[in-house]
Amino acid sequence: METKRGFTLIELLIVVAIIAILAAIAVPNFLEAQVRSKVSRVKNDHRSLATAMESYRIDNNAYPPHIDDISEFRILTTPIAYLTSVPRCPFAAQLQDAGLYGRGYHIETDLFMLATSGWPDPGRAWAEAYYRQGRRYLMWSIGPDLVHNYYTVGEYDATNGTRSLGDIIRLGP
Repeated sequence: METKRGFTLIELLIVVAIIAILAAIAVPNFLEAQVRSKVSRVKNDHRSLATAMESYRIDNNAYPPHIDDISEFRILTTPIAYLTSVPRCPFAAQLQDAGLYGRGYHIETDLFMLATSGWPDPGRAWAEAYYRQGRRYLMWSIGPDLVHNYYTVGEYDATNGTRSLGDIIRLGP
């Protein structure tokens, strides 16, 4: 009697189950690596924007006005190129509804006005505290949660225990 060599159905199912378990472990780690990569890009863009803001201040004795639209960044690119190109927020590209905070980076240059305006708390209180600390501008990205919430309470869990309010901010100078 001749025996055929091959895998049994049970052996194949075990191999498929092992591959599925490995994939279940790898996919969340891959997704978090993508988020960390985008966060690093945002921080590097913020560093470049801060350098441009400080260069503009040195030349003009004031920071540029409030910037929340991609077209308003032209003040940093022309006629003097403090930036060679306007960085695009990697998280804003994920938004289907490109509302005010979904267009890219946002720079608020008048924290004193925010601290004394009708801006809602806790944002107004934060602006006042930042202004007292000598901060003169605030820049932010909408962040991985895709919701503008840098002054609201609550946080989300991206994956694997990464805790964040979502928005990525930088204060200057």
